[in-house]
This record gives sequence, C-alpha cells and structure tokens, in this order.
Amino acid sequence: MSDASVKVDIRQRSSPLVVTDGASTSTLQDKNEEKKLLKKIDWRIVPWIFCLYFLSVEDRSNVGFAMTMNKDVNHTLADTAGLTPQENNIGLGLFYVAYIIFEVPSNLMMAHVNPAHWIARIMITWSIVVCCMVAISKAWHFYLLRFLLGLFEAGFWPGITYYYTLWYTPEEISARLGVVYLAGPTSGAFGGLISAAVQLIDTRGNLYGWQWLFLFSGLISIIFGVITIFYLPSTPEKSTKFLTEDERVRIKKRLEASTQERAVLDTVEERNMKRNLKQVLSEFKDFKIWLFCVLYFTPVMAATSLGYFIPKIVQQMGTFTSIQVSLMSIPPFVFGCIMVYILTRLSDHCNNRGFFIIGASCAAFVGFCILSFAEPIGARYFGLMVLAGGTYPTVPLSMAWTANSKEDPVAVASATGIVSSVANFGALICTFALYSGWASDAPRYIGSNMINGGAMLIAAICAFGLRIHLSKLNKIIERDGYVGDRTYPYIL
Repeated sequence: MSDASVKVDIRQRSSPLVVTDGASTSTLQDKNEEKKLLKKIDWRIVPWIFCLYFLSVEDRSNVGFAMTMNKDVNHTLADTAGLTPQENNIGLGLFYVAYIIFEVPSNLMMAHVNPAHWIARIMITWSIVVCCMVAISKAWHFYLLRFLLGLFEAGFWPGITYYYTLWYTPEEISARLGVVYLAGPTSGAFGGLISAAVQLIDTRGNLYGWQWLFLFSGLISIIFGVITIFYLPSTPEKSTKFLTEDERVRIKKRLEASTQERAVLDTVEERNMKRNLKQVLSEFKDFKIWLFCVLYFTPVMAATSLGYFIPKIVQQMGTFTSIQVSLMSIPPFVFGCIMVYILTRLSDHCNNRGFFIIGASCAAFVGFCILSFAEPIGARYFGLMVLAGGTYPTVPLSMAWTANSKEDPVAVASATGIVSSVANFGALICTFALYSGWASDAPRYIGSNMINGGAMLIAAICAFGLRIHLSKLNKIIERDGYVGDRTYPYIL
C-alpha cells in the first residue's frame, strides 16, 4: 500500500464526514438516495398494510367479544342466537377449515395476478360476509358465515409476506412484518374499547350490541378494501405513478444485490410458466418447509387462543362486569404490541431469527405456567401479560424466516402458503378443543393453558433445530458456492 493510500485511509477513519474523491461522494449520494427511496416505499406500503391487517384481525376475532357483550342482560351472540359453547367452537373452527383448504391456491394467485388487487379482492369479499353476520339467528347461520369468512380471507397474511418480498430485501422484511403484525394485538386492544363502547348502544335501532359491532366492522373494511384498489402499488416495475423511472431502477438494483432479482425481473408470463404443479409439489419435499410448518403451527395456536379467548379468560378470573372484561382485555394486547415491535426490529438489526424465537417462546411458556398455577388474581393477570409478550412476536418472526428461506416468487408464495395452511391446524385445534370447547377445563383452564405452553416449548426446540440445519447448509454454501438454487447464506 502506498503512503498516499495510507493517508487517505487515516483521514477516512478519523473523520467519516471527510469525502476524499468523486467515487466516495457518489457512494454517499447513492446511500442517501436509497434511504429516501426506502422511506418513500415504507410510508406508502407499511401503514396501509397495517390498517388492512388490523381490520382483518378485528373482523375475524370480534366474535370473541360478541360472545361476552351485554351478558348482564343476556344479549350476547350466544344468548340471542341460542348457541351452545360447543356450537360456538364449531363455528370458530369452520373459519380455519376453509382457510386451510383455500390458503395455498389464494397465495399462488398473487404470483399470477396484480398482487395489490388480489389483496383488495380478499378484503372486500370477507367484509361483505362480516356485514352479513348481523343476521345470525341460528347455529347454521353462524357455521355458514364463519366458513365463508375463512374462504374469502384465505391467503391474506402469507400474501402480505409474499408482497413484501417484491419490495424489500430479506434483511428488511422481519421488522416490517413485525410492524404489520402489531395490528393483531392492537386490534385486540381496540376491540376491547370498541366492544365496551358498543355495549352502550345495545338494542338501539332494534340491533343488539354485537350486531352493531359486526356492522361497523364490515362497513369500514369494505371502504378500505375499495380504496386499496387505487392506493396500494402493485410491483415496483409497474408502479409508474408512484415511482419515477430512476426509483424503479434503484429498487431493481437493491433486490438484485440481495439475490432476489427474479422477484423483480420476472414478468407475469414468466411466472405463469414457472407456476406449475411440479414446482409447487417440490416445496413439500423440502425438509425445511416441514420444520417451518411445526415452528409456525405452535405460536399460531397460542396466538389464536389469545385473540379469541382473552375475554373469556379474564371473565373467569373473578366477578367482573362485561364492560370491565372488555377493558381488562386491553393491556395484554398492548404489551404484546410493544414486544412485537422491539423483537422484530432487533431481529433484523442482528440479522438473526432463531435466538429471538427461542427466547420469546420460553417466555410465553413461563407466562402460561404463571396463569395456570398462581393463586392471586393479580399474579394470574401478570402471567397473561407475560405470555402475550412472548407469544405474539414469534408469529411474524417465523413467517419472515420462512420467506427468507426461498429464492424465487413462486417458491416464496408456495412456501408461505403451505406453512400458513398447515399452521392453521393449530388455530383449528384451539378453537375446537381448548377453552370454551373444553367445558370441564373451566374456570382455571389449566389444561388449555399448558397445551399452549407446551406448544411454545416445541416452537423453541424447532427453532433451535432449524438454526442447526441452516448453519450446516451455510457451511456447504461457503465451501461449494451453492446449495440447490441458493448461492447466498441463510438467515439464522
């Protein structure tokens, strides 16, 4: 190295703000432009997807509040429609039956059509079903509408994951999925506030409080679904109104640099040629996919239990009014939001998934134990907070890890769809068999809690196994330069 080079290096190290040549100036400008572009994409996409997912969770899980609203005067959904606890759980479970059946086909369509329009289609159709739930008066009404809700909502969450791979590099996905998934517990918290407020207009306009809840939720979601058609950009290469030509080129280069260029370069026709049955079925032969299925299955079961049954768990802790139950259901969801935001951002910053999932899963197990075996109501409520803070972050972390493990858009769509479909068996199990579906388990729900707690331990074990497996594959990539179609290391 020459003396001049040494001097330049010393100047650069001692003062990062000193620019010594044109190349350095150009690099600095490129980085600033990239940051501005990323911020522009974030502000257009992330808040809107957050709102859509918020409404998705609200429309799906507000039935949990409907079953406890205005119980003091026997005006709950169960009382007015004559639903038994078993019929309630059958209806909850039928949502996931349809969701599981139609998840993969729906997700694959996103590699075939305009993904933004497909997301809008999903939202508009499920919102119409939510509005129709106002008319529930018999058990079969409840069964049919819950099944249709699952059919039309199928593919929404993994579809969001796929959509993000078209815009962001693998290292940027987890934090943004985390922000979106914040909508889940946030929806639960707002659901508590909304249900508490709506109970005050019970029987107004000849509608019960739970009917007003479904009507408001459905109409708002329809409005957002229609706006999504015009507001949400499709893919970078087609977003000519949202992005300039220079910005589209920059996005293309960013994704090429992260070896996801096929997600940007492929045309719809090219994707259609790839999207054949053989390629989809090949995902079932990938050992990693089954590990991800188990990993995602377990926190989905626990998180679904929280979404539907926190009001029921709180109600059984003591002698609370229905409005108090709604308000006391809010803090666990809020704490879950905080932990989702913190852990997903740390995961992207550290470029690590496994250790964060292991830590969160173990914390959730401890929370379930406290909730089950502590005697004071305050201690049990604290356990509920802990398990919410541990359970919720594992869901977006697991889905981001799944998407990071695939290379081309059809593979990402197939893998996330398969993993989400299989995982929703966990939601099916909890709605059919746990909490309200296990009458003898009330009022402490120790059996239900420990099944969920054990599931979170399985998630931790599975994450550890995945980390070991992917580490071995990374060593092969380092030695040979590739494993299958992959030429860059897996995120651990």
